[in-house]
Amino acid sequence: MTVVRERPVPQACLLEPTLLFPYYRLDVDRLVIEVHDVIDFGEQDAAESELRALISGSGARTVIVDVHTPLVTAVAVNVLLRVRQVARHGGAVLAVVARRPLARKVFRIAGVYRFLLVTATLSGAVACARGCRPVSRQPSRRDQDVGG
Repeated sequence: MTVVRERPVPQACLLEPTLLFPYYRLDVDRLVIEVHDVIDFGEQDAAESELRALISGSGARTVIVDVHTPLVTAVAVNVLLRVRQVARHGGAVLAVVARRPLARKVFRIAGVYRFLLVTATLSGAVACARGCRPVSRQPSRRDQDVGG
């Protein structure tokens, strides 16, 4: 057996993690990612990149995106639709908690309420995702390009 020893990294080289989204696990199979700020055009690439990394590296069977902000933009809806595909390809179900009525209304108006399994509470998202398989039907082109 070969033992590989890594060199210690000099303190100056360590970077502070810059996570846009706090996250935690409810259990081994359920990952919750919190969104506290509005995702707009300027942040969409960074937001999508981080969400993709969190989801694909988690091994979770259920991913819950917990949206705390009342303002959900068309950009945020599009990002969530794209990361839903990442979850789906990994065999996971993605659900969204939209805590504020206005946020839920945006998902409803955008026509993605069912694709993203939008609920008002975390316990509702857990219940909604329980036993669900990733939806095999793709959202229509109209649903994927909300506001854009």
